[in-house]
Amino acid sequence: MENETQKSKKKKSFTFLRSLKNWLCKLYHESPIFVLLLLIQVPLEIGISLLGTYFPSALVADITEHKTLSLVLVDLVVLGGGLNLMHLSRKWAEQTQMIAGEKLRYLHSMELTDAVICTEYAKTEKPERQHAFEKLQEMHLWSDSFTKILMDSLMFTLTGIGGMILYIVILSQISLWIPFLCIGGTLLNFYVCARCNRWEINNRHKWWALDNKMQYLSLTLSSYESAKDIHLYHMPPWLGKLYHGVLTARLRCTVRQQANYFMMSLSWKLIWLVTEITASLYLIYCACQGNLTAAQCVFYFGVINNFSTCCNLVVWQFKNLHETALNIEENEQYITDLQSNENDSKNTDKGTDKNSSYYSDKNTSQHFKIEELHLPENHVPEICFENVTFQYEGSDKPVIHNMNLTIKPGENLAVVGLNGAGKTTFIKLLCGFYHPTSGRILIDGTDHRKYSSSSWLHYITGVFQDTGFFSFTLRENLVPEGDVNEEHLWECLKLADLDEKINKLPDKLDTMFGMGIIDGAVEFSGGELQKLMLARALYKQAPLMVLDEPTAALDPLMENELYERYRDFSVGKTTIFISHRLASTHFCDRILLMENGVIAEMGTHKELIEKGGKYTEMYQLQSKYYQLAEAGLEGEMVI
Repeated sequence: MENETQKSKKKKSFTFLRSLKNWLCKLYHESPIFVLLLLIQVPLEIGISLLGTYFPSALVADITEHKTLSLVLVDLVVLGGGLNLMHLSRKWAEQTQMIAGEKLRYLHSMELTDAVICTEYAKTEKPERQHAFEKLQEMHLWSDSFTKILMDSLMFTLTGIGGMILYIVILSQISLWIPFLCIGGTLLNFYVCARCNRWEINNRHKWWALDNKMQYLSLTLSSYESAKDIHLYHMPPWLGKLYHGVLTARLRCTVRQQANYFMMSLSWKLIWLVTEITASLYLIYCACQGNLTAAQCVFYFGVINNFSTCCNLVVWQFKNLHETALNIEENEQYITDLQSNENDSKNTDKGTDKNSSYYSDKNTSQHFKIEELHLPENHVPEICFENVTFQYEGSDKPVIHNMNLTIKPGENLAVVGLNGAGKTTFIKLLCGFYHPTSGRILIDGTDHRKYSSSSWLHYITGVFQDTGFFSFTLRENLVPEGDVNEEHLWECLKLADLDEKINKLPDKLDTMFGMGIIDGAVEFSGGELQKLMLARALYKQAPLMVLDEPTAALDPLMENELYERYRDFSVGKTTIFISHRLASTHFCDRILLMENGVIAEMGTHKELIEKGGKYTEMYQLQSKYYQLAEAGLEGEMVI
């Protein structure tokens, strides 16, 4: 145990250096000019500091030595011109680096976007992934990228170290103990800064959690979708009280943060006050003894001040450099994790091509290469669940237990059951969003984990309860890529009963979606959104379609009508209907009643009714509610 702890500590000790080295190598590969500008800026900064210190002492020397005005002007022109030229060169380097930094920020933003888009679905649901993604979003939204912050911190740190070495050499000309005094003050300040920094690193998770809560509450309070519920249920006082509580807790953390900074700054100032006063008193003593001229006093006072500034740079900028490098490493690690597709179930064979992915079955020790799935045109595959069990990470109970099911090509299959029966999890397993904890899902007899998720999803279309539309045009939402077949698109809109609605819009399919975000945009009702999703699913023309309660916002009669219209449209394709309204799926070839993660009953509507089991009981109960509603009794019960 002790050895593991020591290894862990050792690994943490070298995290910063490894992160800095990796980032600089990557930076040089992507933009060599960025690193070259760093090599230019460091000597420029040191030169400006030294020349700025020498300039006033040279003028004092000219005056005390009674030089002619022409000689004084020459010194002014040469020294002043050189100083201004250095400042201009530094400004050019900063501007060039800023432009290069913006280009790098966009490149890293694209890298982040690609990684997020390709993230395995199961990973996106984990809380730690959500938190990490929020941090990545913050990185993207910053006006200065981590690259810019890192390079600035590195440049100032190197400038401080270079300046310290230079000024130690200069100060050693009058006394060796002055440099040692300044170095001692620097080390003491570095220790104070390191302790304060360690405290912040150990405690920042507390205010990160509060920041996440504040962000969520802010978004909820300002959300267009939440406004109706907030006012209808008189939630503003409660939400305001909740927000105030979180804000108060965050302010307490801020007070502790600022107290930590204050103690660090106070210790810092006191240490440097003692150091500078001691060194300055020694210079005054030397001047009084006649060992230093007035010009030399001015110069050495400036050198001591610059040495103090360089020490400040090293300590403060090293702190920033350390924090930024660690943040970059965390973000890089997260992006790497995202890019390692299906990392938990797929491994890379170290002895083969590094770009190839492999799947290893934990139960059978099978090991085979991941391939792209290519189905023949118009081919509808057979899908088989073979002893499939699925359990969410951290849960002690399976959601799906030992499921055995064969979905025949072209079959209309209904999956019904109460909430929590496992219907949606079954669909996510079918789509490859999750992998079975045990058992196999076969596509035409082949384990679906042998195929890449993206290639399998190419043959699936679906409509889910949660709408997924963006603030683009309706056309872009319906057909996000490729050329649009207008005739087929309008046919799908007609099947979804949306053609008249869209024809009445001023810009028809070019109308922007998302009211409250874009001027002139439209907002659809819940039922209309689900119809829009149905039209999008129909347009894809995939051999397998999943309808996961997409019409929950519609009345039962409209849901039944839409389901039957789609049945007529999807002849020869496999369709899976998920619903808790049994009357809407009676036309299906087969009905599965799920209960507590298992198939409780299976058969046609007629067979299940004749069986007189759980399905019959639920069907009769729902029919009773519909009959009461149709009779005009008070209250409409939608099951």
